[in-house]
Formats: sequence, structure tokens, C-alpha cells
Amino acid sequence: MTEKINKQRVIKVEGRLVPVTEEVYRAYYQMDRRERYLEESDTVHGKVLYSDYDTSKTTGEEYLPDVDAVLTEDRIENNELLVQLRKHRSNLNRSDSELINALFFSNDGDGMTEREYSVISGIPQKTINDRKKRIFAKLKKLLES
Repeated sequence: MTEKINKQRVIKVEGRLVPVTEEVYRAYYQMDRRERYLEESDTVHGKVLYSDYDTSKTTGEEYLPDVDAVLTEDRIENNELLVQLRKHRSNLNRSDSELINALFFSNDGDGMTEREYSVISGIPQKTINDRKKRIFAKLKKLLES
């Protein structure tokens, strides 16, 4: 004679034992075992989570480099180059200065494309491109001296 023993199942939730059905009990411990299995697998394969580096003062994610951020050194160097460029821009003739202003400093600093400037000015785009290269060569010489 086999009698099925109806054993009361409980799981711990927030420090308290909560009675549950057999089905909930099995599902809970299957999930728990699966989670432990995945953690063990990560350890075996050397997987490291950034959350492993969390401290009371910082999170591990703060150690991730921001690839879109501009380095302070680069920002300082770019600002210095802009100062030099503005200084030497005064050495350009009026039409060259207008071209550089339109291509690089108009539209709130975003500049415009050669094609857009070509439409506005009526100058062929190839001519604008050639002038821009000539101006760059001139500015490069001024910056190097």
C-alpha cells in the first residue's frame, strides 16, 4: 500500500517562509537551479560582469570607457588650433575667408556642405573643393610657422 504523503511546501520570500503548491515549489527551484548553473558556467568560462566591480561608492559600469567622449587633451588641442586658425584666417583674402566661414563655422558651428555652398553662391562644387584644398595648404603653412 503506497500512500502519497501530502507534504507542505514552502519557499523563502524576503526572509519569510511562504506556503506554496507543489507546482510552484518545483518551478521556483528549477529557476533557482538554472540561475546557479548559469553563474557556475560563467565562472568556468571566465566571464566577468561589471557588476562584480560594484562598490559602495561606484558601480562597475562606471569603469566602461565612453567611446563617444572627447578627451580633455584633445579638446584643449582643438581649442588651441581653433584660436590659431581664427588668428591666421585674417591672412586670407575676403572670398577665401567667406568660403571657410560658410563650410566650417555657419549653421551654429556645423558648417554647410560644398554642395549647399555651391547652390547658394553659384560657384561649381569642384571649384569650391579646389579652393578649400588650396586654403588648407595655405593655413597649414601658416600654422607650422
